[in-house]
Amino acid sequence: MPSVASETGQPLPGRIALINPTKFLGNLLLAGGLMQQLNDACQRQGSELLVVLDESFRGLFADALPGAQLVYYPRHALKQGISLNSVRLWLECVRSIRRFAADLAFTIEEDSVCHRLTHLSGAKHRVSSTVHRYHWGFDQVLDIPRANRAAGEEAIWFSFREILASLNLPLTALPDQNREPAYVRLMPPAPGPALTARLASAGVDLTQPIAVLHAGASKRYKQWPLEQFVVLARLLATRGYQPLLIGAGAHDVAVNRAISEALALDGTACPDLCNQLTLAELASLMSRVELMVGNDSGPSHLASALGVRGVVIFGPTELAIWRPLGAQTTALQYRQACAPSCTRHQCLRQYACLQSITPEQVMTALGFDTLIEEQD
Repeated sequence: MPSVASETGQPLPGRIALINPTKFLGNLLLAGGLMQQLNDACQRQGSELLVVLDESFRGLFADALPGAQLVYYPRHALKQGISLNSVRLWLECVRSIRRFAADLAFTIEEDSVCHRLTHLSGAKHRVSSTVHRYHWGFDQVLDIPRANRAAGEEAIWFSFREILASLNLPLTALPDQNREPAYVRLMPPAPGPALTARLASAGVDLTQPIAVLHAGASKRYKQWPLEQFVVLARLLATRGYQPLLIGAGAHDVAVNRAISEALALDGTACPDLCNQLTLAELASLMSRVELMVGNDSGPSHLASALGVRGVVIFGPTELAIWRPLGAQTTALQYRQACAPSCTRHQCLRQYACLQSITPEQVMTALGFDTLIEEQD
C-alpha cells in the first residue's frame, strides 16, 4: 500500500508494525493509550497496523485495538525450553510479522525480544528505540531518554510519545488530546455466571464491598513487608471490606500463604485467588471492586487504568517515571528514609523506604479519615 498524507502533512507509511511484546503488564498499560491513538489514526487514514504483543495479554487486549492485526509472541512456550512446539510457535510468530511486509517496523521498549523481532520483521525501514543498546541491523536508531527528562515530562508515557513523534506518526486529529498521559482504554465486562460461581466457591462475595490486595512483587525492592499487608487487611475488614488476595507465580503463592495464615489467627477472612484468574478475568473482577492496594506492579496499574480507587506503594523505583496515571490512584513513597548512596539493588538500610510506610498511612491515602469525619 502506498504512503498517504498524515494529519500533520507528513507522509504516513501504508503498513506499520509496532513490535511490543513486553512481558510487563504495567508497561503495556502505560503505552496502550498511545497505541490506541495510533490505531485510530491508521483507521481514519487507511494505513494498516500490525501490533505484536505477548501472548499473556491476548484476552485482555482482544478488543482494545479494533482493525489492527495482532500477533502474539509465545513467551510461555519458549520459557519451557527448546522443543518442536516452541520452535514451531516462534517461527509462526516471525512469519506472521514478515508476511505483513511492513513499510515501517519499530519498538518502543528496550528489551532484546522487541528488538530481535523488529530486526527480523523484514520491514523496509526498521527502527531501534534505544541508542544505548541495539544498533546492528537497523535503519534508524532513536536516542529517546527515559530518565532526566524535562520537568513535567518525566513519566515514561512521554518517552513513548516522543518515539512516535520522532517517526512522524500521527496520534489524534485533535493535538490537545494527546498531551496528557493516559492509560489504555479497557472496558471489561462484569463477571459472568461462570466466573461468579468460581469466585463464590473461593469465598468471594460480590455483593459485599471488596478490597483487592496484591502483596507480591517482581523485585525485592518493590515488596512492602508482609506484616504491613496483614495489618492493612485487618483494618479494611473492620471497616466492612472483604480483603481479597490476588497474584500469579510461585513467589506470590508463598507471599499470600503467609498473609492468609497470619490472618487466620484472629479469624479474618481473606480469600486467595493467586493463579486462579486470567488477566481478562482479573479485569472483570476489578470492575466490581471498591479498593485496590498493591506494590508497584502490573495489577496495580490495571486497577488504576480501570478507575479503581487505590494506593500503589513505591520503594526506590523512580516514581516520576513509572507513576500510575489513574486519577483515583494515590502513590505512596518515602525516599527520605534512603541513604544517599542507596540504589535499587544495593540498599544500605534494608529498604527503609518501604518499611517506613505504615498501614495507617495507606488507610489515610484511601480517604478513610475523611469518611469517618463525615459519618460522625
